[in-house]
Amino acid sequence: MNENNYSLIVNQAINYIHFNVDKNITAEDIANHCCFSKYYFNRMFRSIVNESVYSFIKRMKLENAAFKLRTNKRKAVTEIALEAGYSPSNFAVAFKEYFGVSASDFRANSSIAPKDTYKATVEYISGMEKQEDFFRKIASKITIKKMPPMLLEYERFIGNYYDLTKAWSDFCCDAENRNLIKEDTLFIGISYDDPLITDENNCMYDMCITVDTAKGTNVHKLETGMYACYDFYDRIENLNKAFNEMFSLWLPYSNFNIDNRLPLEVYKSPLDEEGKMHIDICIPIV
Repeated sequence: MNENNYSLIVNQAINYIHFNVDKNITAEDIANHCCFSKYYFNRMFRSIVNESVYSFIKRMKLENAAFKLRTNKRKAVTEIALEAGYSPSNFAVAFKEYFGVSASDFRANSSIAPKDTYKATVEYISGMEKQEDFFRKIASKITIKKMPPMLLEYERFIGNYYDLTKAWSDFCCDAENRNLIKEDTLFIGISYDDPLITDENNCMYDMCITVDTAKGTNVHKLETGMYACYDFYDRIENLNKAFNEMFSLWLPYSNFNIDNRLPLEVYKSPLDEEGKMHIDICIPIV
């Protein structure tokens, strides 16, 4: 089996974990889903992701819980612990061991201390939150709408989101060489991780294009659904600030919750003369 096949199988495993992170899944469940022995699959997974399946599942559960603490102020810490598959006491120990602070302190402070890369984002969000009309300002940029079903071919990136420029360039060149880009093709990004929670050098991202028929092996089939769509027009380095306006300041005080469908960045224009792009940031809501 070659490296491309390994990557395909591991991507399928990661997708399965993402959509079932609130369930009591085990490393053996993932191996069985991918039709491999637990031992062989764990070796394959570690060779691609650089951590064991068990460690990855645990990290996803705790980081997903941390995300809920930030974005759903109405849900009790105990309830979030149970959804992550922990008893309240075990969750308290595991959360503090992983993040260095208690779940309650994490929620109160909105985020753990980030690395230098994202300190500007934390300072920006903190300053905006002090404005009396911050919710109205953000809500004015957001439209609630139903997104159509889409078939996406994707390439997965794991690293720092600030290093995506070359990855996008290589992905687009490959798509052009395979004659996949047409006049109505949409370019879509999928961010799986919040770099204020996940190690900034271990964030996962899918570069996607819409296709009529899947010709590749890495494919997302998105069903129609409701999304909150933020109208972003700015320099790409400010995209993380816009995400945090939605997740840290709008979503916790709105009447909506996010579910485990994939958030989408729909690229509406290339870089203009001012170095800005038009992007719809669409998060799935219920």
